[in-house]
Amino acid sequence: HSTMGNQLTMGVDLNPSDILPGLEPKGSLGGGKGRLLKSLHCACADGDVVVKMFLKTDESDDAMLTNHRLRLDRYQKSFEQQREKHPGLPSNVCFYSIYRHGPWPEMKAAFVVRTFFRHSMQERVMTRPFLTRDSMLWMAYQLLRAVDEMHAAHVPHGDIKATNVMLTSLGWLYLTDIAPFKPSHTRPEEFSYFFDTAENRECNLAPERFVRDERELTEKSTESVTEQMDVFGAGCAIAQLFLGGDALFKMDQLLAYRDGKYNPVDRLKEKIGDDHVVELIMSLIEKNPAKRPTAQQAIQQFTPSVFPTYYREFHQNIVGPLAALTPDKRAYALPNRLDEILDYVRSGHAPGSDEEKNAVRGAVTILATVICGTVYHCHMRDNRVACLNAMIAISPHAGDDCNLHTLLPTAVSLLEKRGKNATDNDNLVRVAAIKAVAATIANVAQFPPGEATLFDDYIIPALMTLTSDKAVIVKAALAGIIPEIAFHARRVLEARQLLEARQPNITEDPKYASSQGYDASMDRLQGSFEKLVSDLVMRGEVSPWVVRAFLDDVPKLCISLGRHKTYSFIIPLLTLFLNAHDFQVRRELHRQLVGIALFVGPTKTSSLLPPCIKVGILDGTELVSHEALNSLARLTALGMLDKRSIVDLAEVVVPLTLHPSRWIRSGALDFFAAAGEQISPVDVLCFILPLLRPFLKYGTPELDRAGLEAALLPSIPRKLFDEAVRDGNPAPVLDAIQTSAPERLRHADPAADSTAVPEPSGEDLKLQLVRKYLTVISRASGPSAGLAPQRSDMSRPDEKKGDTRVVVRDMRHRGERSTLHQFDFGVDEVEVEDAEGAAGQCPNLRKIRPTPRQRKRMELKAAPPRSPVIAAFGATGSPSSSKTRGEGDQQRGKSAARGGGGLLKNARPTQNLICQAEEHTSTVTDIAVHDTLPIFLTSSMDTNIRLWDVRSLEKDSALISPTGYCDTTSQHGQASPVLSVSMLSERRAACGTAAGSFTIFCIESGVFLHGQSLADGKAGAISTLQRIGTSDTVMAGTHNGYICGVDCRMQNEAFSVKTAKDHGPISSIVVGGDCGRESWAVSATLSGKVSLWDMRYRMAIRTWNMREPVHKLALNGPDPVVLVATSEVQRWSLEQLRHVATYRPSSCEAPPQPSGNEGRYSGVVKSLPDVGSPRHTIRAVCGSRDATWFATGGTDRKIRCWDSYNASKSYVVSGLEPGQHPYRYTSSSVHDVTEVREEVVAEAPPQSKQHRAVTKQHKDCVTALALLPPVEGFCTVPIMISASRDGCVKLWQSVARAPAGN
Repeated sequence: HSTMGNQLTMGVDLNPSDILPGLEPKGSLGGGKGRLLKSLHCACADGDVVVKMFLKTDESDDAMLTNHRLRLDRYQKSFEQQREKHPGLPSNVCFYSIYRHGPWPEMKAAFVVRTFFRHSMQERVMTRPFLTRDSMLWMAYQLLRAVDEMHAAHVPHGDIKATNVMLTSLGWLYLTDIAPFKPSHTRPEEFSYFFDTAENRECNLAPERFVRDERELTEKSTESVTEQMDVFGAGCAIAQLFLGGDALFKMDQLLAYRDGKYNPVDRLKEKIGDDHVVELIMSLIEKNPAKRPTAQQAIQQFTPSVFPTYYREFHQNIVGPLAALTPDKRAYALPNRLDEILDYVRSGHAPGSDEEKNAVRGAVTILATVICGTVYHCHMRDNRVACLNAMIAISPHAGDDCNLHTLLPTAVSLLEKRGKNATDNDNLVRVAAIKAVAATIANVAQFPPGEATLFDDYIIPALMTLTSDKAVIVKAALAGIIPEIAFHARRVLEARQLLEARQPNITEDPKYASSQGYDASMDRLQGSFEKLVSDLVMRGEVSPWVVRAFLDDVPKLCISLGRHKTYSFIIPLLTLFLNAHDFQVRRELHRQLVGIALFVGPTKTSSLLPPCIKVGILDGTELVSHEALNSLARLTALGMLDKRSIVDLAEVVVPLTLHPSRWIRSGALDFFAAAGEQISPVDVLCFILPLLRPFLKYGTPELDRAGLEAALLPSIPRKLFDEAVRDGNPAPVLDAIQTSAPERLRHADPAADSTAVPEPSGEDLKLQLVRKYLTVISRASGPSAGLAPQRSDMSRPDEKKGDTRVVVRDMRHRGERSTLHQFDFGVDEVEVEDAEGAAGQCPNLRKIRPTPRQRKRMELKAAPPRSPVIAAFGATGSPSSSKTRGEGDQQRGKSAARGGGGLLKNARPTQNLICQAEEHTSTVTDIAVHDTLPIFLTSSMDTNIRLWDVRSLEKDSALISPTGYCDTTSQHGQASPVLSVSMLSERRAACGTAAGSFTIFCIESGVFLHGQSLADGKAGAISTLQRIGTSDTVMAGTHNGYICGVDCRMQNEAFSVKTAKDHGPISSIVVGGDCGRESWAVSATLSGKVSLWDMRYRMAIRTWNMREPVHKLALNGPDPVVLVATSEVQRWSLEQLRHVATYRPSSCEAPPQPSGNEGRYSGVVKSLPDVGSPRHTIRAVCGSRDATWFATGGTDRKIRCWDSYNASKSYVVSGLEPGQHPYRYTSSSVHDVTEVREEVVAEAPPQSKQHRAVTKQHKDCVTALALLPPVEGFCTVPIMISASRDGCVKLWQSVARAPAGN
């Protein structure tokens, strides 16, 4: 003993490789503070080891070391004999593997070697994630088993403490560093030499090992360490485990405890809170060694009060044998036995009782540690996947701490593409890890307040790395869990807010302090998920599998993101999938509409979802149509749709009652039955039954399903239906039906009445009833099903009446398409008469004859649609047959120029001036024409609005304004310049002024009906007004960048949208839509920004920069084509989202001197270039309805008519002065953009014809152009109206064929 103490002062260092070749030191352990033994962490061929060295001073140490070696050999032999008696019993003891020393001076040190463990129990207790009670009990049980194992082999330890208890990644415990060479008894002053290697004065030695004097030390020096001494050390280690790493005794406290002056029981009760555990610890540290139980007795005594009964089975037959296997074998064995293990744990407990749940939770905690420790070290991919699936299986039974701190970190760590093995990059492993993340989060019942930032700082960044993964299966798995993750992320924030409301003082605790409030945290969280979703389903080429996985639970995502994000992000995002190539995506989208509607509520459902439902009903795939009808029927039955939406959708659904598919007919009947329950009988009689009457064999007073099903006409045979749809164009079949009657008449008896036309068959009449529907689905079911029909904007427009799948692509992501459908679909309301001689399956089928009211409606529908993005069917005539491009050019002058009733709707303006008027005294800012009457309005900077009636020209050649209005609704009662004007229905009009007032007035009387300011007075000057379709809703663009919608019938502001600050004043707006519902709009600003808006969701989806001021926008024809006027005219196709043509006038002349009458509002109006500027700008544009031409006017005082498809046929309407050379127009193509240039023909003689007299042209900048449509009974050709900055208004004659040149 005295010799060993002398070694404490030696400072000799020795490299272990000098003694045992192959050992490479990696560092010292214990901070190099060991006095008796030096501990080193070394590497060798078999793995890392711990080397403990004793440095000899002389040859006298050899005898002592020989005795210690003999004792260690005896202990090792005893261990081996014990294990031979119990070969299947797992071991918790790690003995020294090597003990070596040699004679002095050949070997100056003796050393022992054992396996290296990364964590001791003391380190694990103080390391996150902190241990749960179940984990600590399992460790305490294993420690007592290790002590019992040593004592069964009659081997004392001598120095049991937390630093000598090691843990593996499986949670398996090993008792190490047996110390028979340390003294069994010692003096307090020598304690630190032998036992306090960490120099923290922590003491786990039994009280009886301390002696009071040298005499007592000499008497007990020959005694060995007893089992009771080891039991005391085990009790102290267990107490330290439950105290969070704090030692039970310091040196002075232990001596006081020995003398009866200190008792730790109160401290244990306060810290642990479990009387049974405290009783276990106190029994192990009993002062009287005779009263201390052995380790085996302690286990038996405190089972099941402390240790569950299944611990023995787990230790001997489950965890112990698994710990001895390799990771891959362990991963193969454990998942297959999970159910068996949990059933064993449940046995002996009442089903569903708290005892059963607690037992299962504790067992799962142990198994989770084993599984998580195994998955990291598996070499085979399938074994990793099996471990992750096992984690998912046990997660519902695990406690919150186990899910959050054990299973979740393991699953998140496996999301990354890293690891030692090539299989770490396997996609199936990451898919299983994604599912494990979702499962563990979903099974957390209550998140601790300190985990409020768990998603923002940990989970979402880990998931974000997967959005760029190339594996579709990985991205699909990620898309499937986003709604679940978002739901629980919101739950965490709401739980924290509730806790802070109940306990306001909790925010003062640094552990729970939050850096930001609830609203800021929620905004940040929702923004994170919005970015995650955008990157996943909107960036690059997205697989249909990913989209389908995302849509699977999208209503839950709506709940998580809230209503605002649902309106502004989720619903616009869903419109991208309406035209997806994969019909399963479209089908899944419509399946989720009911859940979304239940969240957003009836009001928003009626305004946002009907367009999506219409698209699905008219889908070319019957499975999609069936799902859309089911969603529609459920929404109607739940009362989520208003009367207007139900009636509009009924027009779309009614042809499907004759569909050959039983499921589609059933869905249509379900909808009508639900509609009958939701709207009043009067509305059913007025709106629904007239739609259904042509499809019924006899009338029915109510919309009950049984009655409707019995009254419906038989369905169209499948063969006939498919024949009409199969070739992508039902026209041949339907045209044959139309021509069948005249054909039969030709072969009829000449003696018969020549006016009697044979009736078509019943099937023929049914096909006529669903003609429009067949036209839609024939296009949707064609070779490009799922895509919008594409057509180059520079090609001649074919007559594609009934084209219903016009698409405006989402401008943010070129790879996706946003369908902004607005269907004007249905069978016109008709009255019927009995038809004699109807044959086929429908003996009671009646002849359809439109009423006068419906005849007028049909005539209006026969006109070309005003809105580009309308999926309308057009006139009831059959679509024109396909022709070659050359044939189309030959027929354009004949067919394109004529409309119904002998009206030449597509004639072009000529140089012939009809008349002019100069009643305005300042700049004419806008022109508004009436839809059906030959009247128009002009607004001016002179604060006046003037009404012009073209019918007055029948009596007088002078154009005189019979009525003038002055807007006096501006601030302080002073009149202000009128910048914009728009016609409304019922002889009303609206105007906007430079003072920001919006006014509605009567055209006939001039009475002002309503006045208001827009955007709560923040809008500024109203620079442009645009009526939405034929409704009484007007869209206004303002000087301060607001886009406002005003319902003129209700006289209130429907919506207000603010553009970006850097866009500047809005100069022009055009709107596309139908039936009074806006679907899209394009706005332009004086800073050169042109934005495309989805006005159903008030969202700008694409913005272009023109790099110069944009003064005017105009639509051109039925297709979604917009003309953008700057110093040139650019033609943009919204179908293709690209610039398709440029029309560039010559710019060699400077504009004339301005009249100077703009006053203080000149900066508000479309600003003109400086005098003498060499660059002219175009200020006015109007387009033809057939898209074959458009007219422009600008600062060069010229009005030009541009041919959209043949540049050489463009010409100047007004502005060529006598003596000026004519122009010619040439076209070229650069990067798929057609460029039309106007060039001066210098070699041609100057113009001197009379019709180009200066008196006929404008003398100042042309500021407005409009086209007055032909009116039956008055004029058969359109009339072009132009106005200029000097207040002059001119009318120009049109002819059916344009002039050949200038």
